[in-house]
Amino acid sequence: MDTSQFFNTIHNQILGQDFLKKAESADDYGANGIQIKGSEEVSKVAVGVSCNAEFLQKAASWGAQVCITHHGLSLTPKYIYKSKLSLATQKRLAIIFENELTVAGYHAALDMHPKIGNNAQIIKNLGLVQTDEPYFDGWGFVAKTKSPIFVQDFAKDCTTLFHHDVFMVLGGPDKISRIGVCSGGATPTGSEFLEIAEKQIDLHLTGVISESTSSMAKEAGFHYFAVGHYATEVFGVKALAEEISKKFPKLDVRFIDVWNEL
Repeated sequence: MDTSQFFNTIHNQILGQDFLKKAESADDYGANGIQIKGSEEVSKVAVGVSCNAEFLQKAASWGAQVCITHHGLSLTPKYIYKSKLSLATQKRLAIIFENELTVAGYHAALDMHPKIGNNAQIIKNLGLVQTDEPYFDGWGFVAKTKSPIFVQDFAKDCTTLFHHDVFMVLGGPDKISRIGVCSGGATPTGSEFLEIAEKQIDLHLTGVISESTSSMAKEAGFHYFAVGHYATEVFGVKALAEEISKKFPKLDVRFIDVWNEL
C-alpha cells in the first residue's frame, strides 16, 4: 500500500491528530513522526524500541520498508558536532538509504498516549486502575491498585512483566495503593519530588535511577522501582503494532527485539 496513506491512518485514526499535536508540543528531544521518507510502497513494517544499527539491519534483512521506533533516529545537536555526524549516525543512515527505509519515531507520543502508550499499557498489564491524573509533567499517569498490595508482592509482579530485575528503594508503606508510572528515564528532580508528595504517591515506577535519588526517595518516604529503560518501553510500539495490524490486516507487522539490559 501507499506509504503516505499508511502514515495518514496512523496519525488520524490510531494516535489522533489532536493528541499528536500535543505530543509534538511537549518538551521532547525525540521525534514524533516521519524522519526519513523511503519507499513509496509498504508491505512490511518493523517496530522496535530504538532506531539503532542492529534494529535497522534486522529490519532491512527481513525486507521491511517502514521502521517505527519509540526512540527515533538521533539527529539532535547532542549527536552532531559542528555539522559533523557521528560514526554511529553515519552507519545508521547508510543502512536506511541503502535499503530505502522509511523511518519514523514516536517518543512523547508513545509515552503519553492514554491507551496505547507505554505507561497506559504498563498500568493495564499490571492490573492497576489508570486515573485521569497526569504524572511527571504529563509523560506518565497516576495509577491505583484495586486494593492495597504488599510492596514485595508488587515487586514480583514487576519482575514477571518486565523480564528484568527490579532495583528497589524501599522508603514507603508496607502496603501500597497509589503508584506513579512513567517509563524510561523518569528520574525525579526537585519539581517531581514535590509532585510525588502532593499526589501522595506510594511508589514511583520507572526504568532507571541515579545515585542521589536513592537516598532522596527514602527520605521523602516513597518506594522507587527501577526496572530497566528498555524493558519499560517495549509496550507502546507493541500496542501500536497491534493497532496497525487491525487497520491493515494485509500488512506484515513485526516487533524486532534488540534487548538492552539498561
